[in-house]
Amino acid sequence: MLGNVNKWQKFVIKRFIKWPKKDISVRKSLSGITTELSCERKRTELDLDVKLPMAEDMGEAKNTKALFFVHIPKTAGTSFRKAAEEYFSFESVCYDYSLDSAETSDLVRKFIYEEKDYLGLNTALSETEILFISGHVPAKKYVHLLGASQLVTFLRDPVQRVLSEYNHFLRHKNYEGDLPSFYRKPQFINRHSKMLHGLPIEALGFIGLTEDYDVSLSQLNALFGTAFQRRKLNQGREAKDKAYEVPDDQLKEMQELNAVDIALYQKVVELYKQRYALFVKGLPYVHGTIQQLNSKVIKGWAWYAQGERAVTIEVLVDDKKVADLVANDLCPGLLHLSPPRNGYIGFHYRFSKPLGAGVNVSVRVSETEQVLGQQEVVVV
Repeated sequence: MLGNVNKWQKFVIKRFIKWPKKDISVRKSLSGITTELSCERKRTELDLDVKLPMAEDMGEAKNTKALFFVHIPKTAGTSFRKAAEEYFSFESVCYDYSLDSAETSDLVRKFIYEEKDYLGLNTALSETEILFISGHVPAKKYVHLLGASQLVTFLRDPVQRVLSEYNHFLRHKNYEGDLPSFYRKPQFINRHSKMLHGLPIEALGFIGLTEDYDVSLSQLNALFGTAFQRRKLNQGREAKDKAYEVPDDQLKEMQELNAVDIALYQKVVELYKQRYALFVKGLPYVHGTIQQLNSKVIKGWAWYAQGERAVTIEVLVDDKKVADLVANDLCPGLLHLSPPRNGYIGFHYRFSKPLGAGVNVSVRVSETEQVLGQQEVVVV
């Protein structure tokens, strides 16, 4: 049972949006995958009279650790961090927007930029009851201190994100170059991937989509027991329902330059769809993946988005279950992420006999049948 439904739970299921047709056409040119998500949403909207669980309703303690928001430029991050500032209060947030930024908090300026003392910052954060850290910083900068489960970010269609940043530079930074001169600069290419580099995408606490901001916010609130409200800030156009449009040759070049980001975005959308499907059913989400697969053994890791209980998984070979496992092995290679259960989140299984090339192996969560990974065996 999910327990009693409070007013906020009833509220979060009402904040669903429809994506505009013009926006979809540009995103479809990148991957086709976002359009599919929109179609699924349209069908699901007919069945939104559901009870969505928050952390305390699932028998888990309400989140008390600080959230770490990786603010990727032009992904609705300003709106989100201002909503967090309103919710937690200004005294409970901490910002890192570079040494020269006036927005960077004194704690960060002192311990990170002057003393280079991360442990000192961690102690100071605890003593000052900071509940939210945000900045244009790479995810690996603070993930060890706060944990991958506390990391939040938003991704946006990579080409649309570049175009939005270009317009931001035109309006606010007196940029005088044309569009190609901007998007060819290395610092604006594959921004998502660079800021999330070094972390398994499946391990990040929550990744929302700018194009589906309202629903992302609802899921995030349910996950962390917060009540962030939607804010409209830093909007570059009067009509936000219109996608940026560019000549085909420039669009193609931006796609090629940002191929890594486009692949990442496609993967994130798939994970988002999976998480959303569980969310509307009131089922728990599991972070996990297959790390290694060969003809003899399979290894991976898994943990619940909420709580510390071990995940029970099933291993399937060509859709036939061959093993039930508990993900409770120590994963030394993930300790830099400060994962739940002190890193005891791994699983491994040795097949009874070697598998042949091309055999399909998948791993799913026993409780929900959420698929964590599916690969074909490659024999070298």
